[in-house]
Amino acid sequence: MTSPFPSKEQVFDFLDDYAYQRKEEIDRRQLGKDQGLIKSYLLETMPGNPERGTGMDLPVVLRGTGWQIVPIEDTALYQVYDGEGELGFLEPLSSRHLALHSISETRRADKAVRNTVLATSQLDFAWLSSSYFQVLWQHLILPQMPKRFIKLRFEHEARFEADSWDGRREKSLEEPMERRASSLTITERSHKVAQFLPDLQRVHPPFRVIKMLRIPAPEVRGGYDLWSWGKMTYRAPSFRDGRAQMLSIARLYERTTQVIEQLLWFQVERIKGKEGSEGMTLRGAPVTFTFTPPLSITAFRNFVTTTFERGQGPLRLWGNPIWRGDKKVHIYGMDLHLWRRIYLEITPRQMRVILPRGTCGNTVHRLVVNVLRYLTPTAQVFIGEAEYERLIERVLLGEDI
Repeated sequence: MTSPFPSKEQVFDFLDDYAYQRKEEIDRRQLGKDQGLIKSYLLETMPGNPERGTGMDLPVVLRGTGWQIVPIEDTALYQVYDGEGELGFLEPLSSRHLALHSISETRRADKAVRNTVLATSQLDFAWLSSSYFQVLWQHLILPQMPKRFIKLRFEHEARFEADSWDGRREKSLEEPMERRASSLTITERSHKVAQFLPDLQRVHPPFRVIKMLRIPAPEVRGGYDLWSWGKMTYRAPSFRDGRAQMLSIARLYERTTQVIEQLLWFQVERIKGKEGSEGMTLRGAPVTFTFTPPLSITAFRNFVTTTFERGQGPLRLWGNPIWRGDKKVHIYGMDLHLWRRIYLEITPRQMRVILPRGTCGNTVHRLVVNVLRYLTPTAQVFIGEAEYERLIERVLLGEDI
């Protein structure tokens, strides 16, 4: 099979034209019900090692996905087909990140990507927490575009507070099943959001959980909706501008993940002492979630049994809980992304997570996003002694960690 596109530039020209046409339809309120906007899905996989000349091994990454890829000339761009036909264009962005650009209708594309990620240990979503959205808005959007309209969507679902949870899968990451929840969507000028958002979040903590941020497009109306599971929806007339935004976000995300791995990975290292003596030292630090106020006993037990004993829920972890009384549990677990070990100690007041060397730092982002959204919106997160949000901010600003 050969691609109908002879070059990467022609693919991008096609997507630019497509974005322009869809934006005109949006402005005229004539966008067809089944007409797909451009969507880019940022995916994370096993990192290669560029220093050793081992980049991403795409056939290994996609093994078991059912995707068929067709290279476009000699470029790092592929046309993707699945069991229902053409899905989009797959673009490796780095040694550990991929972007799938699709014009398929939202329900079709979201379902295909979600099912593919959950079916293989090699792939995970790029999980963008509220901390990422806060940093992007405060340091990039607010100073440069204070009078532009932004859109924020907040959502918290108290999944584990009920007496039982059946673990049924959601039909869509953007359209969850009906449950008791706090949700709010705000469209307002950036500088006005800065005036009321801190008070809103202080009065009602669920509004600390940002699910979507619309990044304004440069110099034109519209923007790019960035979702917490790494999806970007193009509501502006330029594909290339949106792709540039995604590349910047992917670079920040990758640098943050690498810093997290450097700080957290537990490993034993040999050290040399005085007069040639040798010794051993333990390096690494835990991820700490502090729950203030403490979790209810019901939420605590439902969270542990659903996530680890049943292997269900959004955290994508599995393990063997060892109960140390009614309010403390140790877990020797597996991260189902890459099937690496992970160790946890959980109480109603705190969760401590230990990542052995080789466990993907992307796991931390996944935990932060889903703990805040489904367990408690008031959790404070520390990477070793560094506050999680402050760490992201320092990486963005190029500060020493």
